[in-house]
Amino acid sequence: MTALPVASGGKVAAELYRLSRPRLRVLLLVLAMFVAESVLALVFPFTLGWMVDAVAEGTDGVVVWPWLAAGLLGAALAGGLLSWQAGVRLAEVSQSVIAALREEFVAGALALDRDVLDGGDVVTRAGDDVAEVSDGLPYVLPKLCASAVAIVVVAAGMAAVDAWFLVAFAAVLPLQWLTLRWYLRTAPPVYAEDRRAHSERGRQVLGTLGNLPTVRAHGLEGRQLGLIRQTTWEVVRWSMRTRIVQNRLFGRLNVAEAVGLAAVLAVGVRLAATGVASPGQVTAAALLFLQVVAPIGALLHVMDDVQLAFASLSRIVGVSAGVAPPGVASPPGREGAEASPHVVELDGVSFGYRPGRPVLRDVSLRMGSGEMVALVGASGGGKLTIASLVSGLHEPEAGRLTRRAAREDVVLVAQESHAFIGTLRENLMLARPDADDAGLAEALRAVGGREFLEWPAGLDTLVGHGGRPLSVAQLQRLALARVWLADPAVVVLDEATSEAGTAEAESLDAAARRVTAGRTALVVAHRLGQVRGADRIAVVESGRIAELGTHEELLAVGGAYHALWHAQPRDP
Repeated sequence: MTALPVASGGKVAAELYRLSRPRLRVLLLVLAMFVAESVLALVFPFTLGWMVDAVAEGTDGVVVWPWLAAGLLGAALAGGLLSWQAGVRLAEVSQSVIAALREEFVAGALALDRDVLDGGDVVTRAGDDVAEVSDGLPYVLPKLCASAVAIVVVAAGMAAVDAWFLVAFAAVLPLQWLTLRWYLRTAPPVYAEDRRAHSERGRQVLGTLGNLPTVRAHGLEGRQLGLIRQTTWEVVRWSMRTRIVQNRLFGRLNVAEAVGLAAVLAVGVRLAATGVASPGQVTAAALLFLQVVAPIGALLHVMDDVQLAFASLSRIVGVSAGVAPPGVASPPGREGAEASPHVVELDGVSFGYRPGRPVLRDVSLRMGSGEMVALVGASGGGKLTIASLVSGLHEPEAGRLTRRAAREDVVLVAQESHAFIGTLRENLMLARPDADDAGLAEALRAVGGREFLEWPAGLDTLVGHGGRPLSVAQLQRLALARVWLADPAVVVLDEATSEAGTAEAESLDAAARRVTAGRTALVVAHRLGQVRGADRIAVVESGRIAELGTHEELLAVGGAYHALWHAQPRDP
């Protein structure tokens, strides 16, 4: 299975800058608020230092103390208000960025190959990783910004008291720097492995639940439970390693804080003893140190959350940034080639789901306007792969694939049809949002779905998960009705009527013929009776087109199609 990409740090930073750039003015306002809040925070240590000196000198403060108390209260209230407003504005920016990331992730996921989408990794990224960023980013960003600004402002305040206090404070910086270096070296691979372990567990769980009939049929319950247990313990192991890294980080931060405070107090005592600094100044310096250590600790503490969020962001951007921007021209070998007289043209196309294991080899096929081409042959020969290439789910590794129709004008009806959660009307309007009820009813009648209109709630009937259950035949009619409404130039039917059973087969085949009439159609068929009237039939064997012609021509040749036709029970 193809692994989903993980974006580099530079790519993540570039994406965040691109999404944040329209909100630059708000970010500058937030920065100004954080600066003002940090300046107001200096009022308390300086005021308390002055009060200590006043008491030591025996100054009468009957008149002054109430004003000081009012000033401290006002500074605290103003700082709290600024912090609140800055947090709100930053949360607005972060939520808008998260919303844009989520939309781009979905767009990127929709552009992925089907074999990639079938894995649990994309589900984990859409669930756990998006949740991690959604929960972490609004919490981390305010702390990150406030802490960085507070460190600069408070350090300037310490220098204003006496430069030696700043020197003492600087003594702790090597310890903080070493802690940060250790953490940035140790944490990223641990958190990356933690996210990978979660993805692998999700893949095993989804793979088991999605293939329960096969698991039960072959008695694989024990094996699959063993794999799930193994991946679960991998999650536990890496989760414990993340906690160990966190605890070591917090322990080092506590040691650095104790060393720094001891250095500031030692310098303060020395300066007070020599008369260079007053007791109030020493008190102010100690309080300022605690104020600057707190944001440093907060900064390093949130680095833990930053690592988690960054690991998830790398996985999200790895998918979202894989989508080509609108308006980018298709590379050679893909859509384009307006000069071609054929609607769809494959020239020497080769493709494989895994490196070195080609499924298609040098396939050439041309489809004219309004022509129906059928693909038949044994399972595993490459029919479905050709259909996926024509419909745009995959792109060829070699050769050339051209479509005169736009990508959105090519509709695929897969063997497994689905109903989305919602009303029948909403499911149909996915194909044509502006369709009225009359048009929806016409589409249902065209595919033999008159029964839908006879339901008590009609088009307002809830379907999908939790709604009215639909049979396989009903789901296939719903899918064909969407094609009727979409009115595409090219239709790809991937065994779209093969699951209904013999009772519905003839009716569904007739519905498929009505839907494809007048359109360029590629039909993958298991029952040969479905494609007898096709303009041309291609027999696909071992990744190549072995025979190509009409039903009568291929029977006359007496080759592979002749053998299939006489070996397979045909529709009456």
